Amino acid sequence: MEIQVHLIDTFTSEAFRGNPTAVCFLPGYISLKQQQAIASELNLPVTAFTGAVSSHGWGISYFTPATQIPTCGHATLAAARMLFDEVMDPGVSTLNFLAGRALYIPVRKQDDLIVMTYPRYDLKPVEPGIDLLNSLGITQLVSAGMCSELETLFIELDSAAELKKIQPDYLALVASNPDIKEVVITSASNLPDYDYLLRSFCPWIGIDEDPVTGSVHSVLAGFWQQRLDKNNLKAWQCSPRGGELFVSAFDDKVELGGTTVTLMRGTMNLPD
Repeated sequence: MEIQVHLIDTFTSEAFRGNPTAVCFLPGYISLKQQQAIASELNLPVTAFTGAVSSHGWGISYFTPATQIPTCGHATLAAARMLFDEVMDPGVSTLNFLAGRALYIPVRKQDDLIVMTYPRYDLKPVEPGIDLLNSLGITQLVSAGMCSELETLFIELDSAAELKKIQPDYLALVASNPDIKEVVITSASNLPDYDYLLRSFCPWIGIDEDPVTGSVHSVLAGFWQQRLDKNNLKAWQCSPRGGELFVSAFDDKVELGGTTVTLMRGTMNLPD
């Protein structure tokens, strides 16, 4: 079977920035085991697989090099870009993804942006364990909360400088709490073009620091909307590669926009 493979940098307008993402367009069925093998071979933060379409939308699945994950914003962005550019009629500007059986993701093309709609999630206040904070080198924080839908812990710091200097002990981080999949650390921005900053650490799923993270803004959009009294926000993920996100918060949903750069188009020959 021949599979189209695209390498796309997401949440960036510059090549070799943002989050490098592989998208595989499937002409037929392949097993989850084969999808995992391809993602491990490509060894990018996340590989998205799409191709099957139904009345509910385009099916999509997501794999890190280590495991399947339920959703991924930057891989959804990359898959939408590939479908708009390579598969769908030029005049079509909307599509829908169905991730598994639970998550329906409407997407639209708006000038250079791809805009995705996610549910809006809230945080339940928690007290992070001392071992987890020590593994991150955090001695003071403003707030912390857990989003059970994302299995993610969010920590707010009062200083962008403190956020940028964090250097986790990843083995200690995983050992400190086996019941989560990700830690997101955020602060108000000290950059004039952005409203808030974030970093994301996911060693539980095989990604130490995610270059740019999309789905967590289903929490952060509402969080910073309340903090800053703004509905339309711009975020910067201050990882080494960096990336920018355009975020709008509504009562029951979040819109997340980003630009992309397609670096490579190719074909993979999947053995029978």
